[in-house]
Amino acid sequence: MRCPPERREEATHEAFSKLRPHVEAELEALETLEGLRDLTEEELDRRQVFMMLVSVVRQEGEAKRPARERILEVLRLKAATNSELQRRTGISTSTIRNNLFELINGGEVVGDGGRPKTYQLVTSVSRKTPRG
Repeated sequence: MRCPPERREEATHEAFSKLRPHVEAELEALETLEGLRDLTEEELDRRQVFMMLVSVVRQEGEAKRPARERILEVLRLKAATNSELQRRTGISTSTIRNNLFELINGGEVVGDGGRPKTYQLVTSVSRKTPRG
């Protein structure tokens, strides 16, 4: 069955959106594997293709959402470095840096002392309460 020309773009986006969780899971698996050993050429190629697919879907669907929301969404899943946030959100490094600055000053996010710095959400229990 062929897709009508006027619906191709929408159908393509819909298909990519359905693939996205699977592709992101594979990227996470490759990241874990890379921490254990060097990736093979085939695995490096696969990662590059998966990253391109994710970025296409992300750019179309998430570009409309504020950067702050997208950063917080990633950090709700797990702690991340600036480059990991960039890869997972498609947001520029400078925009991530600016938003992290605001989130840290707002007491919503903390960074560890490591290099590269890893950022995580502040739990509601450990959040500083304003002094009256």
